[in-house]
Amino acid sequence: MSPASATSLVPADNAFALLAVFFGITAIGALLEKTRLGRRVSGVMLVIAIAIVLAHFRIIPASAPVYGAIWTYLVPLAIALFLLRADLVSIVVEGGRTLVAFLFGAVGVAAGAWLGAQLLDLGPFEAQYAAVFSATYVGGSLNFAAVADAIGFRDPSALAAGVAIDNVVGLGYLLMVGAAASWAVFRRHFAWRAHRLTEAVDQADTAQRVPTVIDLALALGLAALACAAGTAIADALGQSAYAILYITLLMVAIATLGRRWLRTIAGPELAATLFMYLFFALLGAGADIGAMLGAAPALFAYVLIIFAVHILFILAGARLCRLNHAEIVIASSACIGGPPIAIAFAVLFGWRRLAVPAVATGVLGYVLGNFVGIGLFESLAS
Repeated sequence: MSPASATSLVPADNAFALLAVFFGITAIGALLEKTRLGRRVSGVMLVIAIAIVLAHFRIIPASAPVYGAIWTYLVPLAIALFLLRADLVSIVVEGGRTLVAFLFGAVGVAAGAWLGAQLLDLGPFEAQYAAVFSATYVGGSLNFAAVADAIGFRDPSALAAGVAIDNVVGLGYLLMVGAAASWAVFRRHFAWRAHRLTEAVDQADTAQRVPTVIDLALALGLAALACAAGTAIADALGQSAYAILYITLLMVAIATLGRRWLRTIAGPELAATLFMYLFFALLGAGADIGAMLGAAPALFAYVLIIFAVHILFILAGARLCRLNHAEIVIASSACIGGPPIAIAFAVLFGWRRLAVPAVATGVLGYVLGNFVGIGLFESLAS
């Protein structure tokens, strides 16, 4: 009898017990991520791995009604919370030349995802894989979840395989980018204005204060309002499946129009991260290890194609627009790894002037990722 069909220790209809387990998995994953091994693997993969083990030994079920609630309510809320920082004015002003490199890289991701789907046989989930991989490599993990939900891609084994490949190959790519930043030949061929990278810039105090109940209530209230309004608009237009796109547009409008006030709200990313960890825990719970391993070789090759085309586009754009090596590294890491990785590289290499553009371009990726992923799905599925 498979784990999926067997009775689990925690019943599928006991929502509170399952939530207790999922919150526990999240806490353990976040704690282990602070260790040396955890930093290499990532908290997301740790959460998925723990959930897979618990489901395999029939401690938690492979499917349950509460899993659907996480998909339906918490994933859109997480997206909306992350987008509270998506102020388009700041993104354009602060992104600068790094933003140009990022846009070339994002086009490269979309082109690579399309090309890979033409060259490889990814099975029945070909269009779905193209959608979620292009979304996550333009934006981040939250876009992976949002696009999967929007296109109805809910096969736990297929999704878990995608997340696993993303973590393994994505980590390898980011390590390569980090190493390339020090290559003399790379620096020599893309050296325009490189002498200004370490100049100090005036910045406001960005120290994060501890979130209050008021902060979290306001952030969650705005996110829920955007989700409700975006869903209503999508329903009215007969596009219920793509409500996440309207939620994205509304949140960007809110973040842009209310940018001065919203900067004072602390903690929306914290709540969003918690919701996303719960999402990845349910992926692990429903994953079939055999199906994951079977999908791995083709997905490995597929992601390599995406990265190769991404590199070609971003390097070509850099030559065309005379961008330097640091702008390329920050833009590429913002595409593939998101804002945390991009700003870490800026700090690591002492590129003070690129710290703010690293965040700005990464946040723009969160905005664009859903549109790129869903657009690619529509083009391949039609």
